[in-house]
Amino acid sequence: LLIFSGLYYLNKSTYFLTFLMLSPAVSVLLTKVICKESFSDLYLKPYFKGNIKWYLSAYFLTPFIAFFGALIYFIIFPNDFNMIGSEYAKAMEIENESEYISKLTFMIPLAIILNPIAGLISCLGEELAWRAYLLPRLNKRFSIQISVILNGIIWGLWHAPIIATGYNYGNENITIGIIAMIIFCTIIGTISSYLFYKTKSVWCSVIFHTSLNGIDKYRPSELFMSKNSNMFIGPDLLGLIGGIGFIIISIILFTRLKKENMIKGVKINAHTISRQNPPENS
Repeated sequence: LLIFSGLYYLNKSTYFLTFLMLSPAVSVLLTKVICKESFSDLYLKPYFKGNIKWYLSAYFLTPFIAFFGALIYFIIFPNDFNMIGSEYAKAMEIENESEYISKLTFMIPLAIILNPIAGLISCLGEELAWRAYLLPRLNKRFSIQISVILNGIIWGLWHAPIIATGYNYGNENITIGIIAMIIFCTIIGTISSYLFYKTKSVWCSVIFHTSLNGIDKYRPSELFMSKNSNMFIGPDLLGLIGGIGFIIISIILFTRLKKENMIKGVKINAHTISRQNPPENS
């Protein structure tokens, strides 16, 4: 983690970010080899039957939640909205608003469909560790609610070295950036954890994660603003307002986890997480 964060700091190559995301899965696999653990409990079967709606929601609904937050931001700060002066408009050398809208009408749906595909393996590198490996083990000692929160905090702390390089939140407020990342990971981790428990598979969490990361390639701030955005506020999903949709959904799902003792055959209580009559894999 520290090595890849340092290498990224030196040359800002995204290749090092990919290696960084794969490192948690490598750690899990090495742990299982060293400790002679079984590889059968990594929740790698997708279990599509009865869960298609969750997979489709994770893939296609995620960008709309992000842009909902951006919409709220621009309603609050209308003077920040400037399409023609945006980074994308300048890159495409477009000075006509209707032409730019026409380009976005084609570009954004295409990005929603294609961008997540490229990140499937790297996101599996994280989700295999945080959701498939760590979360069930936390749930053996703690309640589902505490396990999900601890899982998100640990996930956020893992990002600390890369955040310290200025990634996501810049170099001016590194400590605040790390705290913000911990909060962000706890919120996003709650959604990802719910998807994991609901489908009894790591793959729905992977799809949600890669769809989330795919938005980074067409951030609302780069599409609709002519000035630098405040990453702590919005309109991008890392900000308080930009991420409001994810905050609301996270609270709703956290409440549902709290009220349910059984989610699709996964028994949850303060001491155990056991699989009961798993559905046939489609």
